[in-house]
Amino acid sequence: MDEDNAVLAVDTERQEVKGCPVEITHLKEFEFLRIIWDDGHQSDYPLLYLRSWCSCPVCGGHGDYSHFERKDFLTLMISTVGDSALRVAWGNRHHTSDYSFTFLRSLCSC
Repeated sequence: MDEDNAVLAVDTERQEVKGCPVEITHLKEFEFLRIIWDDGHQSDYPLLYLRSWCSCPVCGGHGDYSHFERKDFLTLMISTVGDSALRVAWGNRHHTSDYSFTFLRSLCSC
């Protein structure tokens, strides 16, 4: 595995619903997440953009990224939540965001 990129393989055998990721990669150099979906589609999400869609009360989930700083993304950790969501631990890991796979796919600009 490339030391500059963290790859999260998703267990697709347990997934019953289509539209799920098969691979999630944190491309640290470019500060974004890349998701390869089960239909072969590739989505790239800048971390600042993704953080701006966190739906917790602190972040607001409205796509306003003006109050986030680059340091929030330097120690990013990613994991899955069951078979339906992605969890991102930001910055010092005191803040996490959960994104359903359906919501992530809807954020794709393609």
